[in-house]
Amino acid sequence: MKLLIATGNPHKLDEIRAVLGSTFELLSLKDVGLGDLAEPVEDADTFAGNAEIKARYYAEHASLPCLADDSGLMVDAIGGAPGVISARYAMDAPEAQQCVGMTVPWADAPRSLRDYANNAKLLRALDGVPVKERAARFVCSICVVGVGDPPRMVEGLFEGRVLTLEECAEPAKPWLGLGAHGFGYDPLFWLDDVGQTSAQLSSKAKNDRSHRGVALRTLAVQLASG
Repeated sequence: MKLLIATGNPHKLDEIRAVLGSTFELLSLKDVGLGDLAEPVEDADTFAGNAEIKARYYAEHASLPCLADDSGLMVDAIGGAPGVISARYAMDAPEAQQCVGMTVPWADAPRSLRDYANNAKLLRALDGVPVKERAARFVCSICVVGVGDPPRMVEGLFEGRVLTLEECAEPAKPWLGLGAHGFGYDPLFWLDDVGQTSAQLSSKAKNDRSHRGVALRTLAVQLASG
């Protein structure tokens, strides 16, 4: 089965291939000539809604079944934020952009710098919140849909907490968190049971327990059963 993966994020693509690549023929947007296609407007108020928007948009353009995910971090102490705007949490936060050295407009900044700005804003939002109240979870909703077909939806969760400023490796640059693997909020996402952030886990260890890994394995079972 050919399956188009609707993401321009190479880290997400690697994670999806690690779980589904041995079962399905996975195609990137570049593989089908859609690498430069304007992205759809993700204006749903849920992860599932945004995942379906993306999946239908790219399925129609490629005339192929498409897999899209929408994922993000929800932190209890700040009402579930960043939530569905996780990837652009600091887009309108000039103070967060300035502290990580962003000198170009948000849309032109490299993904890593946007990640740092998001992390910086999150740490500021949680300033003074004690460890026991920093519970958080990553949420991943995945939609697979073909042109004109009803969607298949699955969801995965990944429970942890957000690091304190004191726990970050570089006090002057706390947005770097701990660990060089992963992306996004991974360097700030602490797992008590292993004593590491998700950015310190190996790729396999992360895929074995992450929100995206859980959702992808659930999806693989559903697709295999027809």
